[in-house]
Amino acid sequence: MYWGKRYLPLCNRSRIRQVSLLKTTADAKINILLVDDYPANLMALGAVLSNPVYNLIEAHSGPAALKALEEKEVALVLLDIQMPEMDGYEVARKIRSNPRTRDIPIIFITAHYREDPSVRKGYEVGGQDYLGKPFDPEVLKAKVTVYTNLFLKTVQMEGEKRSLKESEERYRQMIEAVREIIASIDNNGIIASLNLSFERLTGHKCAAWIGKSCLPLLHPKDAANFLGYFKRLSNMEASPLFQTNIVDAGGKLIPVEVSISPLKRDAETIGAVGVMREVSQRSAT
Repeated sequence: MYWGKRYLPLCNRSRIRQVSLLKTTADAKINILLVDDYPANLMALGAVLSNPVYNLIEAHSGPAALKALEEKEVALVLLDIQMPEMDGYEVARKIRSNPRTRDIPIIFITAHYREDPSVRKGYEVGGQDYLGKPFDPEVLKAKVTVYTNLFLKTVQMEGEKRSLKESEERYRQMIEAVREIIASIDNNGIIASLNLSFERLTGHKCAAWIGKSCLPLLHPKDAANFLGYFKRLSNMEASPLFQTNIVDAGGKLIPVEVSISPLKRDAETIGAVGVMREVSQRSAT
């Protein structure tokens, strides 16, 4: 087999086995970019990494590798160093300078693996790992497995983050759509959150009240009763309904029916969540 500008046999070819990876679907293969100016070398890499979960993309030059990276989402680059026109070091520099590709791991494949200056230079330009020529197929597969599994875990975490963000957005939209005012306050009565029903019912802007005490929104007589009620709340799982009056933006009192539940963290009450519904709405339904 022609390798690294001279004939070198593949080590222990008979020991090639399929790599065990996290499960992927047939239409979600992992793209691995193989970069070498010698077709025989690319053929050798392809033979070792033949696996249904991999989509092996071949590039015969540095510019071709950079073009492939622009066109496809790649999990790993196996990069030869000694290439004409643009060597592996320059390819790695360009990969690292592009925000779209700078986080893709690079494994250098070189006959100069044991030469310290070459190794240092590879790490300086952004390589994560080295593989010497001639390579052991089992070592190659093991290294590729490590990086592709990391890629899969990253993809999974990003998917979970997107799913969580989408769930939070759906929940926020549900909260904003309800007719009742939903508010949270801390143990000092400072407003932590409000939904848009607060604006629709009172005419106040949510942003103007978040971070402020809730007491000015209550009639003075109701404020005193609310404070006493709130102090007793930590011993309850949820409060019975009670009525009070809130002051709208024009100074008018709006009678509301309120239910409050303690907000806890590690069994400690850190505030409360209140749901308020205009009494006139309740009577009309």
